[in-house]
Amino acid sequence: MNIRRFNIPPVDNLGMENPAFTVKQVPGKIVMGVQRRTSNADGRSITDIPACWQDFLSQKMALKIPHRAKRPAMFAVYSDYESDWTGEYAYMIGSEVTKVDKIPPGLAVVRIPTQTYVVFTAAGPMPDALLSIWMSVWGTKLPRAYTYDFEQYDARFTRPENKEIDVYIAINEDQREMMQ
Repeated sequence: MNIRRFNIPPVDNLGMENPAFTVKQVPGKIVMGVQRRTSNADGRSITDIPACWQDFLSQKMALKIPHRAKRPAMFAVYSDYESDWTGEYAYMIGSEVTKVDKIPPGLAVVRIPTQTYVVFTAAGPMPDALLSIWMSVWGTKLPRAYTYDFEQYDARFTRPENKEIDVYIAINEDQREMMQ
């Protein structure tokens, strides 16, 4: 595994310095779930993201998603960026699906194309470990594409302790050399 560290100090008030990451090409996927628009700059994401999770879980939306992929995972997808991480974007919590022939009421679909990603693993107490990764990403000069970023919640997230979430940040392939 090719592990690298940023050579630019991140802005991070949770104690994380230079998070390790890998770079990989990830095949496209289709995710169906609950979606809403939000923003980090005006603080809406602090309430919108937990509310999106609450809607998804309390309304048992996972059970309403047809053609769910076999591997058990949930995805939080960040897409339709207005500009950068300070602008509005769409946030979705959902499941990967193998095909879309109909979209049940209350659900939306995001088609994530094959892209190159920087992949971080948030490990430890949640949500602090996850927020620490995002704060580090925001505080770097990572060549983000602002297309489709996502978090993958698999069996490692369901452990009582030592939880892990993989965070995929789409990058501009033509600017990848600046990460060396």
